[in-house]
Amino acid sequence: MRAGRLDKRVVFQKQVKGRDSAGQPTYTWQNLPAVWANVLFVSGREYISADRQQQESVASIRIRKRPVTASMRVRFGGVVYEISAVLPEQSGEYLDVAVKAIK
Repeated sequence: MRAGRLDKRVVFQKQVKGRDSAGQPTYTWQNLPAVWANVLFVSGREYISADRQQQESVASIRIRKRPVTASMRVRFGGVVYEISAVLPEQSGEYLDVAVKAIK
């Protein structure tokens, strides 16, 4: 894949544990530096659940190889996606990250 295909900016986030003023544990999402990616929407659907219209979108995000785990999440285009799987691409130069939009 040529670098020209990595034409979208995505931000991976990792969960960080902290403590509030009362000493109780808190969890926040910390942005990692934005990376160039190829975003391919695999499927999308609308359905009715609990008498409300719901939407679901599934995408594949290809990035250059870097440390990414399924415990992270991704922000793209104002939408937050949970990571379903991190798959190394055949050449080992890229990662394919399977994601699903968080409602």
